[in-house]
Amino acid sequence: MKFVLYSLSFISLLASCGNPAVPNSDVSGGEIAVVDETKPIKLSSADLFNGEKVRLFLYQNPKANPESNKLFLTALDEFKNKKNLRAASEGFKASITEYPNAKSYYELGNVFMEMKNYQGALDAYSLAEKLGYEPFSKVMFNVACAYSQLKNFPMSADYLQFAIQAGYVNIDNIEKDTDLANLREKDPDLYKKNMELALSGVSDVENLHWLQFKRNFVQASFPINMNTEQGKVVYDDKNRISYDYERFVSEMRNERFSREVSKGFYNFVQVAEKGNYVALIYVVKEEFNGDQSPLTYRLVTYSKTGKLIDKKEIAGRQDYSELLKMCTINKDLSFTITNYETTFQKNPDEDGYYDNPIVSKKKIDTEKYRIDSSGKILYVEGKTFAEVTADA
Repeated sequence: MKFVLYSLSFISLLASCGNPAVPNSDVSGGEIAVVDETKPIKLSSADLFNGEKVRLFLYQNPKANPESNKLFLTALDEFKNKKNLRAASEGFKASITEYPNAKSYYELGNVFMEMKNYQGALDAYSLAEKLGYEPFSKVMFNVACAYSQLKNFPMSADYLQFAIQAGYVNIDNIEKDTDLANLREKDPDLYKKNMELALSGVSDVENLHWLQFKRNFVQASFPINMNTEQGKVVYDDKNRISYDYERFVSEMRNERFSREVSKGFYNFVQVAEKGNYVALIYVVKEEFNGDQSPLTYRLVTYSKTGKLIDKKEIAGRQDYSELLKMCTINKDLSFTITNYETTFQKNPDEDGYYDNPIVSKKKIDTEKYRIDSSGKILYVEGKTFAEVTADA
């Protein structure tokens, strides 16, 4: 039952993936095409770590595929008993393309660790975490090991601390595990500091609360294109951000104490996790129009312990009378916001916005930004990203 609950939380936010009634467009202007979400999604090996596509696939296919489990068991035999890493890797990938689940991603991560493909292991463990693999502490521990092998010691030490606070109790293994040797031997002070923090229980509850909030945001694939607007989108309690997490979503405080709660807050994607910050996007939905309410995409950066650094509205709009923002975020964390004036099929003054599709849009202007190394969102004043980077 835990797997089902975590999966539902993971799959139900579909704004970026489209919907039969959701108009979609590129940022070049012109007519808005309609995305046909009724077309069945199939996963290929190229889609293994495309969290958004996996999410849509699971939404369309809520029941597990027995063939996936057969492939998983065969791959597990190749891995555990026959020690055939290549066959095991291909087997777990085949199982995932049939039906993605937490256990297949977790074991694929373990195979990648054995193959010394540490970045691949991190990608696999990330999806295992998002799909609710239990025990959560083992995923955190393995992520710490992968970062140690990649010689990213701050991230390794942080995840080791998270693992212990989440319930990992095999301290003897931590002291002996060869995958953690880099961290223990090359940055012993950091290793000792984080171990002491973890074992003393300092900030235990706060760290776990932050981890639980962060794990609901699937890792985005680049470029991230936020270019959908108006229409029936799947938003419900399965992916709604609980008011338990209001410390991470500041707008919730105003809503919580207002006479009438008019906004809903929903998980979207994780943009980046760096040594100094984490960048997430959540969606704010104006609830007054029901399924066809306008959506606002907010980019928010946090410290590695969950403290707010910066935030910006980057896509959508709070009211249909406003300009429509569309945004593309690149892998280097530069992004462009394009503002459009939209024309509706019927006169909104007479017919309103409900069941009133957008038929065209006119480009007004563009704004360029980037996220810097501290997590601040900086406006790029008419320069290219390369020029701003060179000046920094």
